[in-house]
Order: sequence, then C-alpha cells, then structure tokens
Amino acid sequence: MPLAPAATPDRSPVRVAHLTPHRDPFEPRTFFQCQSLAEAGFEVVLVAPHDRDLERDGVRLLAVPRHRGRLERVTRTAWRTVRRGMAAKPALYHIHDPELIPWGLVLRLTGRPVIYDVHEDYAQAAGVRDWIPGPARRLLAGFYGGIAALARRCFTVVIAERYYARSFPGAVEVLNYARTEEFAGLGDIARAVPPRPRALYTGSITASRGGRHHARLAAGLPAGAEVALVGVCPEPDLARDLRTQSAGDPRLILEIAERWVPRETIVEAYGEAWTCGLALFPDTPHYREKELTKFFEYMAAGLPIVASGFPVWRRLIEGERVGICVDPEDPRAAADAVLWLQQHPGEARAMGERGREAVARRYNWASQAERLVGLYRDLLRAGPG
Repeated sequence: MPLAPAATPDRSPVRVAHLTPHRDPFEPRTFFQCQSLAEAGFEVVLVAPHDRDLERDGVRLLAVPRHRGRLERVTRTAWRTVRRGMAAKPALYHIHDPELIPWGLVLRLTGRPVIYDVHEDYAQAAGVRDWIPGPARRLLAGFYGGIAALARRCFTVVIAERYYARSFPGAVEVLNYARTEEFAGLGDIARAVPPRPRALYTGSITASRGGRHHARLAAGLPAGAEVALVGVCPEPDLARDLRTQSAGDPRLILEIAERWVPRETIVEAYGEAWTCGLALFPDTPHYREKELTKFFEYMAAGLPIVASGFPVWRRLIEGERVGICVDPEDPRAAADAVLWLQQHPGEARAMGERGREAVARRYNWASQAERLVGLYRDLLRAGPG
C-alpha cells in the first residue's frame, strides 16, 4: 500500500536533508533512502560531493567540491556540507559520516531532529584500514568509540547491520537490502549458466574485502574461465598488483577505478551470464558478522553465491540454500565450488531462483524504506526535543 504523503498543515511537502562530505551521492544506501523519502512525499535535499547541482528521482542534489585528502574532508568539506544543508532550512537532518557528529551538535541547536546513520562500525573498521599505521589503529578505534558514545546520547541512530546494536543499543535497524526495481529487467534469460566458469565480484575492492583472494581464485581456475572484479579500488598497491596480473592472465577481468564506478555499471554487470557471485573475504572482526549488501544483490539478480564460511554468512547463504561457503584461505576449495556450480547448472539455477524468492519475501529494500519513513514521521510529529 502506498505511504501517505508527508506534508505540513499547509499541504506543502516537509523538507529533509541528508548530509555526507565524502560519499558518492548515488551510493546505494544513501540514495535509496533519499529516493524512498521522496516517493513518500518528502522534499529531499542531498548535500554531497559532486561537480554540479542536479535533480534525480525527485531528490535535489546540492553539490560541494570533492575533497583532496582526508584532512580536507573532515574539516573544510565537512563545513561546506553542513553550511549548504543549513541553508536549505530542512525540518530534519540526516548525517551519514562520523566527521559530521560534532557538527550534528550544532544542528541540534536549531531545534531540528538529527539522525546519525551508522554505515559501518568505524571503531572496528580501523583495524582493517591499510592506510592507517599499525600503532595508530588502536588510537583511532578509541576515538571512534568516543564519537559513537556521543552520537548515542545526542541523536537518533539508525544502523545498517544488526550487530551494530552492540555499540548502539536502541538504534533503529534500516538494513542494506536490495532495491528490487534495479533488478526487475534482468529476467530469467540472464541467468543461463555460461559455457565456461564466470564469477563476478562487485563493490569496493580492498585487501580486507578479498581483492587478493579473488585474484588468487582466477589463477586457480582452468583456462577460459573468468573472474571479474567491478568496483572501486582505493588501495594503490593492490590496484597495481591486480592490473599486473590481469595484463598477463585473461582469467582476471578488471573494471575498477580509484574513486567511483557508476551504479549503472554495476547493475549492468549483473545482466550478464555468470556462474556465481563472489565474496571471498579473509577473516577479520570487521567483516565476519556483516550481512554484505552484495549478498542481497546477488540474490536479487538470481546469482548463486560462493563466499567465506563465517558463521553469520553461512547461516544466511546455506540457510536460504542460495550458495556455497568455503574456507577463504583454501583457494582449491573456492575453485572447486565455482566449478561444481558450473558442472551442475540445474542446481545453480535453483539456488539463484531461491535467492530471488528470498529477496521478494524478506530481504528487500521496501521493508526498510517503510521503517525509515515511519521513523521520520515519528520524529517530526514529536517536534524539537
């Protein structure tokens, strides 16, 4: 049932603002929220780095210059983002990054509600960031822990993963499920098993997200096979090594960029014939409990999954019978899983179909959008607090 429009007593739409000083404005989580709020009748402003202002899908993007380094991002770009957001005079602010938490306190002084959106557990993530010197990781993790405590006390918090509730008790779950409209055009024909093994990975490509593990898988598959990596690779050493391997090994296919790969490129990749979707991550505390967004995208696209066998991942993938879990440190096991799916096309298609059914039944963005819109209405109804 369509959600009733959000409007003030004079029937004009309620304006709300999403603020991020460094995320791509069309990143799925942020933009899906903005789209859903616009569809529910809110006037939505998104302040984010881009080369120009524009409007898309009912969302008005207010651009700020892209930062040239992390220090500029957390200082000058953060201030520019907040300044443009305040100038829009919204009834509610929704901030997406920890560097905006101190500014969120200023926004609270305007009497407007402020939502802090926890995209990831940054205290834990500090342990897998290669750009952070080893001794500094503990200090940064402590800093993020303090910032999180401040956010808990001062803002309404929404979380992208269930287990983040340990750090943010009482937070509202708005989980990263698939927006099924993106995959509606694929059709069954796109899931014909290809004549040779073809495995796809989409999303951020880093060492901690299995960049080297996926490259190792490619090297272990027979001639003619393909492992395609599509996404952003922000680690120069890894990007160099991947390109070197790809230049000499046609089994490794790269469509990578340093900063941004258009969402359309990733959705288009799903439309090809693949044996499976990949998520061979090494074991780290940061990822072993995350239900990766790509799981639900692979399922929505009808792709079987080959992924690391962490208990949370295994419970989802094998519980829904949509893929195979393996030891990520055993390249032979990963290759065998891909080859098994290639050699058993009937079961591979059945896994893909079960994935689609599970997304339609449970793991879809529409269920999360309804929760988000309800939260907005509750906060706006309550007024300043």
